Amino acid sequence: MNVHHPYKEPLDLDTIVNLMQINYAVENWEMVLSLSDELMTLAKKIHKELVETGTTTHSFKDHIVYYFGYSHLMNGLSYQKLGEFDKSREYISFYANLDWLTDSSETSKYIIESFKFFASANELQLDILEGKKERLSEYIEFLDKNTDQAIPGLINILRSANKFDYNVDSVVDHLSRNVKDDYAVYTDKVRASQYLSYQYQLALYNHKKMDHKTAIDITLHILVSADKLSNDKYFKKAVALFEILRSFGSISQLKTCYDILNNIIMKGDLPNEKGHSFNHHGVGSITAYN
Repeated sequence: MNVHHPYKEPLDLDTIVNLMQINYAVENWEMVLSLSDELMTLAKKIHKELVETGTTTHSFKDHIVYYFGYSHLMNGLSYQKLGEFDKSREYISFYANLDWLTDSSETSKYIIESFKFFASANELQLDILEGKKERLSEYIEFLDKNTDQAIPGLINILRSANKFDYNVDSVVDHLSRNVKDDYAVYTDKVRASQYLSYQYQLALYNHKKMDHKTAIDITLHILVSADKLSNDKYFKKAVALFEILRSFGSISQLKTCYDILNNIIMKGDLPNEKGHSFNHHGVGSITAYN
């Protein structure tokens, strides 16, 4: 990797994990990969000290096995997001087999089994992303048992449906019951990003099946949600998607979009903002801001 974190001082295991989570939230996959490699290098060094001397000068919160597994997991997830499924499967095989790291403690055994579970689930979702519809019922069963994974699961299913062009209306209706359709509940940055990604894939799905009204309504929801959640990436994606859908929009939908943009513009970036408004130019007139 040519990407490096901006810190010159040595980082401890937990700081690297925190940086990985921050970059995962903003979907900076290259940085996650770089930090994952850095985490593995340090974890190996500490593990070697523990094996050889029974002690280490480094401090960290979790069992050392966790950091090995987490490095492999985040590498695998990042390559999945980048569409490099073969590399993703390679890393899945790594964190599916961490038994060689056990120290026979209950903690290490629990962590190893947890990563085996993650590996099984992520193998299944890769199959879905590769269009293996025959595994869809198995994936739905998994998501029904693990409702906290409903949003990531819906993202994967919608991505697959959008890429391989098949209908998942009933699946979305079933699984979306476990999703709170209110951006305000997603205070965690990772969950917020996942919620916006789900909505974006859902908008694309409805656009592909020619339900443009629903696609536009969802896109408008993304605009508001992304702004409130301070997620610039999905705000930009929603603006771009709205431009694609604009010709299908009703007067009411177009006005709603411009009202949303006008409200954002009027937040405080303009002098004498109370005296400024773009609404008086009429619908379709503020193209400079699209």
